[in-house]
Amino acid sequence: MNRWMAPTAIAFSLLSGPALVVGSWGGAAMAQTPGGGGNNSSAPVDISADEQEVINSQCKTIFRGAVEVLQDKARMRAATMTVYNRRKVPGKASATPGGNADCGDVDRVEADGNVFYVTPEQTVRGDHAVYDYATDTVVVTGDVVAVQGQDVARGDRMTIKTKTNDVKMESNATGRGKTRVRAVLYPDQNKDKKPAGKP
Repeated sequence: MNRWMAPTAIAFSLLSGPALVVGSWGGAAMAQTPGGGGNNSSAPVDISADEQEVINSQCKTIFRGAVEVLQDKARMRAATMTVYNRRKVPGKASATPGGNADCGDVDRVEADGNVFYVTPEQTVRGDHAVYDYATDTVVVTGDVVAVQGQDVARGDRMTIKTKTNDVKMESNATGRGKTRVRAVLYPDQNKDKKPAGKP
């Protein structure tokens, strides 16, 4: 992958996240996305930040200062975002002057500092987020809050498997009286309504 394609990789990883439908399973909140209605991952990607630094010798790009990534109807914000690329030959330092000839595909993307992912359907907030390309997994940590409509889920760690759109919310504490995973769910008010004229 061309080093300048890293912003597109960010969008694929962080902006094509799932819509949240929360339930509970064995003490941890679980979620699974319904099919369709997601973000258009082929739409243009717009990244803005106060500064961008490309460190070819380390195969990484750092966006700093009020980073905002926009794609289709989705937005991701963070204080900093770092894109790590794999080396084409692991462990080998760059021999080329520009360095990017030795940098390959994106390995992982990390976002830090008030990380927000917002779509028209949902908002997810955390202190830190990591997308790992090898496992197609996004992990959001640190006071995680996920909101969809009136439904709200809170925890310490949210793991999203992007291929299956399965989501797991976890807490570092266990036991009554400790801050555990918490979800407030509102039943769908439309499912109980009967069509007019039918008893």
